[in-house]
This record gives sequence, structure tokens and C-alpha cells, in this order.
Amino acid sequence: MFSGKTALITGASSGIGEQMARQLAAVGCNLILVARRTERLDSLAAELASVTVDVITADLSDPQAAEAVFAQTQAAGRQVDILINNAGFGFQKPLLAVDQLGMVDVNVRSLLALTQLFATPMAERGEGWILNVASVSAWFPIPGMATYAASKSFVLTLGRALHEEWTSAGITVTTLAPGGTRTEFSGKARDSLDPNLEKAMMPADAVAAAGLRALARGKPVVVPGRQYKALTALVRLLPMSTVVRLAGAVMGRHR
Repeated sequence: MFSGKTALITGASSGIGEQMARQLAAVGCNLILVARRTERLDSLAAELASVTVDVITADLSDPQAAEAVFAQTQAAGRQVDILINNAGFGFQKPLLAVDQLGMVDVNVRSLLALTQLFATPMAERGEGWILNVASVSAWFPIPGMATYAASKSFVLTLGRALHEEWTSAGITVTTLAPGGTRTEFSGKARDSLDPNLEKAMMPADAVAAAGLRALARGKPVVVPGRQYKALTALVRLLPMSTVVRLAGAVMGRHR
């Protein structure tokens, strides 16, 4: 379905973003890879030489970065058919312990800006696909990871609304909400990880495949893994006060 199209992927230097790049290249989709680490992007681009691959180095915590990325694609004459907003980060720190505005800039501000910028020409063409990466955390206010969970809740809510809003414009918007995934992010986000949570982690290639499959099928939201689907269903059954306490106990030391 995506053969001959061009996909722009943020956070493409590792993890889910890297796996999406590999899987799209395997079906003949051209790529624009965006991340901070130029060497990793160049190395990945060299591996995926069967398709056209451009590399854009950008730090999406910079409020001007989204506009700069869009401008570079326009200057290069590259039509972006598929936008994958995968870049994001988080950490297990109480709000009073560390400045968290940079997380909001990456997880929310840049995602919203890129979505709006690239959706405009998609709407003019009457065709486009946008895949935003949220998290199972979007369903759970998490003491100790409050900003991260809130940022992913924004991504989920935005995606659900835009899936309906942009149907008439020919744009498919899908939100991928993975649970624990074996990536560099999982090691950096938390000081320590419960062994049971570690066992439940999914491989990044399986998560990437689930997201791309859902995008191709036009689904609004996909949660890979039965255990994580069950977790999102649990929210509807328990009082929110209980959900918050459980999330804090399982995911974060917040005192």
C-alpha cells in the first residue's frame, strides 16, 4: 500500500522509529529520517539504500525545529505522503525535581506543529496518512511520571479527534499506543524497572508493525499486546482515584 510513497519519521535513529523505517523501506516506501543523531541516521540511510532516503538532523525540543524540518522538505521538493510522529521522551521524576518543559516541547508542541504543517498539503492533495505515537500511559495519570503521561494523553485525544475531523479531507490519522517496549527509551526513562514490567515488554519491531498495519487499515487507535489492551479496559471499570494510586505504585516513586 505504501510502495512508492514517501514517509517522514521523527525519532528515526533507534527503537520504534528505526523499525518503522526498516519495515517501510522493505515495501518500497521512500524515507525522510529525522532525529538528533546524524551519524545514526546516516548509518541507517546507508543500510536502506534500496529506496530514496533523506536525513534531517533536528532537535525537536527547539520550538523552531518543526518549521525548519518542513521547510527543508519543501526546499528539496519532497512530497511527504506519510507523517510518523514518533519522537518523544520521558523520565521518572517528580514535577518539582526537574524542569519538564522540554518534554512538552518534544512530545506535544513539535508533534502538533508537524501534524498541522504536513497535513495542509495532504488536505490539498486529498490524501495522506499520519501516525502519532502515544503510549498506554495516556490512559493513566501517573504520579512520578505526571508530565509524560499527560503529554501522551494529549497525543491520544488529538489523534482520536483528528481521525474523525480529517476523514473528509482524505487524511488517515492513527494513534499507536504501545505499552512497555524494548528500546533505549525504556532504559533512560526510569531509574529502575519492576521485573514483571520488564518481562511484559514487547520488541520494537512488533510494535512498529502493529502501528503501520493499523495505519494502512485506517484504524483510529491501536494498542499492541493483549496485556496492554486489558490495562486500557481496566480504566473504565475502576474509580479514577484507584487508577491513579495503582499507576503511581507500579510505575513511579513519587514521594
